[in-house]
Amino acid sequence: MPHNSQKSNRLLISFLVLLIGTNLINYFLFGHEPRKQDPVAEVAETEDYSGALPEGYVELELFAEVLDHVLKNYYEPVDMTGLIYGAIDGMLQSLNDPQTNFFTASDLENFLIQTMGTFGGIGVRIVNAGDEVVIIDTIPGTPAEKAGLYPGDRIIKASGVDLIGLGVDRAVELLRGPQGTTVTISVVRPGADEVMELTLERDDIKLETVTSQMLQPGLGYIRISSFDRNTGADFAEHFARMQGDLQKGLILDLRNNTGGLIDEAIKVAQLLVPEGEITRLVDRHGQTRKIHYSSAAALPFPVVVLVNEESASASEIVAGALQDREAALLVGTVTFGKATVQHLTQLSGDNALRLTVAKYLTPSGRDIHGQGLQPDYPVEMPAALKYYQYFLPGRLNQGSYGMDVELLQGMLQELGYEVKPSGYFDESTAAALVSFQKDCGLNPTGIFDDITWVEMREALDAIAMDHDPQLQKAIELTGQAELWEQARR
Repeated sequence: MPHNSQKSNRLLISFLVLLIGTNLINYFLFGHEPRKQDPVAEVAETEDYSGALPEGYVELELFAEVLDHVLKNYYEPVDMTGLIYGAIDGMLQSLNDPQTNFFTASDLENFLIQTMGTFGGIGVRIVNAGDEVVIIDTIPGTPAEKAGLYPGDRIIKASGVDLIGLGVDRAVELLRGPQGTTVTISVVRPGADEVMELTLERDDIKLETVTSQMLQPGLGYIRISSFDRNTGADFAEHFARMQGDLQKGLILDLRNNTGGLIDEAIKVAQLLVPEGEITRLVDRHGQTRKIHYSSAAALPFPVVVLVNEESASASEIVAGALQDREAALLVGTVTFGKATVQHLTQLSGDNALRLTVAKYLTPSGRDIHGQGLQPDYPVEMPAALKYYQYFLPGRLNQGSYGMDVELLQGMLQELGYEVKPSGYFDESTAAALVSFQKDCGLNPTGIFDDITWVEMREALDAIAMDHDPQLQKAIELTGQAELWEQARR
């Protein structure tokens, strides 16, 4: 290699070493970089880990050589930023850890919304349905609800941009924005061909992660959908409001809760788990770095926790602590099994790194990573009830076949119509659908279309809790006084 090239490589290696050394020194000395906000991505305080910079930089020299060759000799001009970002992504992918990620500025903004619990927008939940963007829910009290948007409405344009084929991510970029700004959208309502033009003023949208109700006198139900920075306080408010009326018990629903902030999960656990350990964090050497405790008195009523295969991370901390401390029974299916802790570090250029830094164990010392929590009472959920809210297959009629048809048949069956789930749209399926359409006052075509989808979703919403076998098992367990008396001895 020519002298200049060698000098260039040495300078690049020195530059890379300087960058890496600075970051590692900060990490080893301070545990984490100073932050202006609460940590995100399921993090307790990051612990100090001992370590040293590796001796020699053969691999860095190799990286520099490859980079030098690409920059000088590739047959087309190359973007240095793209090369470096690609190298970072490749480095992190080699860890084979889906929870470790490099975030660009835009990625980071979307990620923070999930943990901060608020964002500027119009207040809709949207999904892809083929090439279209469809509203599956509107958040109460938001501009979308006030404007009369409903599940099933298709947003075909936003800010003059045609959304057909662009997908949800692009739609989200256009719909979100600062409070007080406006966005004009074009909407097509189910069963209609005309396009409605609406201009909505964006607002600060607060995501409600905690909801509650009394299922019957003395029996309360609280659902936590995720753990953002408001969840602990919101749970405490809901729990305090109903605590005096919980003679029969409490059902805590953590199904489909994929996690969030560990600190918020600890706040919830500290109200439910009796005095003692909730969880402990261990480093890569198996050394305990932090133990979280509860000082609460044992609750005087039964607690049942609903879990499923989507219950993960922070929700598994709560469920695992309650199970290990014999403070609750778990009902449902085996949980996801994500027992690692991430730390978010702000990088230059408004980028960020989310890095797995520890594991957590349940109070009894169980490592559930990749294993999940086994429910005390395994109960499966029918696919029709599990997926109906996200069921947007488009038009189905006689001759259609596949999983969508089987789910439709299951939904009709849950609603009391005689049909056998086979996956093939036959005459009996058409007859059952005609009966449903007549009962809803729709044109009885025997064809599953957008209007039928809206009516079927509303019908399933009305019966979902009564037909939910996991919830019904939880209600049954709270009523078994002997079971709970035995557990308290």
